[in-house]
Amino acid sequence: GTSVDPKDAIELISLFADTWLSLDAYDRDSLPKGKLTKKKVELTAEKITANLVELKKELIRKSEATDIFGIERNKGSVAGIIGNVMQSFGGKELYGSAEEKAAHLLYFMVKNHPFTDGNKRSGAFAFVWFLKQANILDVSRLTPSALTALTILVASSNPNEKNKVISLILNLISKK
Repeated sequence: GTSVDPKDAIELISLFADTWLSLDAYDRDSLPKGKLTKKKVELTAEKITANLVELKKELIRKSEATDIFGIERNKGSVAGIIGNVMQSFGGKELYGSAEEKAAHLLYFMVKNHPFTDGNKRSGAFAFVWFLKQANILDVSRLTPSALTALTILVASSNPNEKNKVISLILNLISKK
């Protein structure tokens, strides 16, 4: 048989205590959002497109993308996504916090496939770019590996679980 050192198990249980709570909350569709930032951040299709052009240039320079990277399938699709993220009704923003805007930006950029190529990379870049603009990018929490996993999770998620996925993103990026 296999012997289990209870001290090792207890150490892991303690080290990852937040994980057990988060997984249970995810199953119950009740992930806590943490503290959300109410600061105003300007996001326009022109700004994000200009920054995505810089990403494209750098990826092409490193032979990590081709000329078709980041070309819109339909003119105005990025503007439509930005419009969805920044929309308000009766003077009240649909997504009231910078974190909610960022989470929806990642989700829509990845799921709506606005580009012929590079949707996941463009979505991930737009997400971290927006977080940086809002001064809430915490690379100790949102590591490159976490960003990769989050982006792939969004891409492979069932659209019926959009709210769960958004909650998961918010749980990762909001202050505890």
